[in-house]
Amino acid sequence: MKHLLLTLGLSYLVMCLGLFLAQRRFLYFPTPPLPLSGAQAVSFSHGDLTLRGWVTHPGQDNALLYFGGNGEQVEQNLSQFRRWFPDHSVYLIPYRGYGNSDGSPTEQGLYADALFLFDRLQQQHQRVAVMGRSLGAVVAVQVAAQRPVERAVLITPFDSALALARSHYWMFPVALLMRDRYDAAALAPKISAPSYVIIAGDDEVVPRVRTQALMAALKPSLRWSRVIEGAGHNTLSMLPEYDQALRDSMAEREPGSSSASGQ
Repeated sequence: MKHLLLTLGLSYLVMCLGLFLAQRRFLYFPTPPLPLSGAQAVSFSHGDLTLRGWVTHPGQDNALLYFGGNGEQVEQNLSQFRRWFPDHSVYLIPYRGYGNSDGSPTEQGLYADALFLFDRLQQQHQRVAVMGRSLGAVVAVQVAAQRPVERAVLITPFDSALALARSHYWMFPVALLMRDRYDAAALAPKISAPSYVIIAGDDEVVPRVRTQALMAALKPSLRWSRVIEGAGHNTLSMLPEYDQALRDSMAEREPGSSSASGQ
């Protein structure tokens, strides 16, 4: 029995070590570049890193900076966003290590890139909104908490990657193992611009309680949340209600103003 317990204990420690060493493989799923025709390419360089992506409707007063999910090819949104947001220059810039962008993804790296991109776009546009999906929603929260965004649209968001990992890997001491924690709830109270949350009704990746925890932290900036019934975490964008929810989130104006602005 002692030998069995020792073997089980050692096996558990080996699994913990493996999870610690390979954790970013579970968190990030870099996507290969997707060839596009008829799309305007853009690139932004800071330090020794260049981020390469695309923009729709360049030159508009309003800009929308979109942050994708951890395995999302953001360029796949190009045709839809071009139709849905004709009065916005929409920037689809893959994370570092994704698509044609340089580098490797880390929490601090993604945050630094996102803030850099916002600062650059703010020099070119009168108003800049941020939108993020899943992991990208946490990146959007980071920007909205530190910069004067026009609004923040959060799709299938969660309060922290640590809390999310605990729900999926409850048998491991993830608090001791996890490096990139993406604590959106800690920064959400600092957001003053209008925020909107879109939820997949049958989300199998982000438990509803994790989204609700973030929504509680967002108050009073949260204007509304909307549940797309029958949608899964990765099938959300296939439903027409998703189209309408994104349009509504970007079209809503603050009471008493002709155009929404960061508060």
